[in-house]
Amino acid sequence: MTQADSDILLLADDAVAAELAALGRSNGFVHHREPYDAMAEFARRPYRAVVLAHPLPDFAALVRAFGRLRTSAKRFALCSPAGEAELRISGPGELDGYFVHPPAPEEMEAIFGTGPAPAEHMPAPETTGGELSTTEVAELVESAGTIDSLAEGIARLVGEWIAGSVRWAGVGDDEAAGRELILLDDDPPRVLLADEAETIGSPAGEKLISLQALVGSLAANARRTDALHRLAITDHLTGAYNRRYFYHFTDQLLARAGKHRFRVTLLLYDIDDFKRYNDTYGHAAGDEILRETAELMGRTTRDHDMVARIGGDEFAVLFWDAEPPRQADSQHPADAYVLAQRFVRALAKHEFPSLGPEATGMLTISGGLATFPWDGKTCRELLRQADKGLQAAKASGKSAIHLVGQDEGRGEGGPEAPA
Repeated sequence: MTQADSDILLLADDAVAAELAALGRSNGFVHHREPYDAMAEFARRPYRAVVLAHPLPDFAALVRAFGRLRTSAKRFALCSPAGEAELRISGPGELDGYFVHPPAPEEMEAIFGTGPAPAEHMPAPETTGGELSTTEVAELVESAGTIDSLAEGIARLVGEWIAGSVRWAGVGDDEAAGRELILLDDDPPRVLLADEAETIGSPAGEKLISLQALVGSLAANARRTDALHRLAITDHLTGAYNRRYFYHFTDQLLARAGKHRFRVTLLLYDIDDFKRYNDTYGHAAGDEILRETAELMGRTTRDHDMVARIGGDEFAVLFWDAEPPRQADSQHPADAYVLAQRFVRALAKHEFPSLGPEATGMLTISGGLATFPWDGKTCRELLRQADKGLQAAKASGKSAIHLVGQDEGRGEGGPEAPA
């Protein structure tokens, strides 16, 4: 069996995959490093099993996610000898088994002997003659990564069929009467309308009937993929983005920023004396503080800015301009500083139920701001510089936001393109 033909997926870092290869035990796996890439691959092909290296961030959530994605597939863990006790005690009950790395030949046989690959195929639509082509179905399945991308794919295809423009509208739209083409079960449901009222003849009309029979399955798959993607990229406690996805997204954004010459500012902050809140009010109160702090930051920032929990009580926020600045002298780092201070003021007024009304204004944060490209050209470089700002804020008495490099006389034009 070649790796391309394998129906066993391995989610592990390169070191684990290399060790399995050195032992001659990796040929039967398709290897992925990133959880969201692995789940996308798992959704595309009928894998019979997935093997997850332990520990991974949000390991239990990942095990559940793979189970929801393909219920008939087996789920195994691969752990170190030192990690076996932890996995045995706290490992998720959804696992079908675990193996100590490196697995013995008989253990590998247990993985590969899980039976034939599950036949999980999307039900074929009942048609009345105007069947969709294989290419059209493939395009729709490929577009069903999210509900929105599926809607775009449907609109593009239907527009080609009727040789006219189409648009999505809410169900019950006054303009919809007599122009409805496809109903999409979304939240709320929406309907695809032809911009011009016209009679749809064959074969377009028959294709629309075939497509409507298929849309329910496509939408269910898109919602499931949406949910799995959110599970893979968000922190289970706060709902903010998780550390792994933050690194992934930030490096992608910085690559774009270098190419298109726009600025990105990273805020790194933590809650002053957070341990004291846990010790005084209990860990449930501490969890509430983390959740509400993340939610408050999300409300304070703009829709496109990113809030992530990267560890304990430590959060990172990415600020960038989704559109070019309206004024030539717009100062991006200063704008980010203003948004950070707005959060500080909102925090001072916020009431945390578990701390009691007398505690309003007691909770504070300290943070550091670092800006691309002056302070760093990668996520890790910006985090290191922002951490220096955070430590400076702590040293100055806490409850402060320190802007790294604020005395360096940065110019008012666009940033230098990174080398």
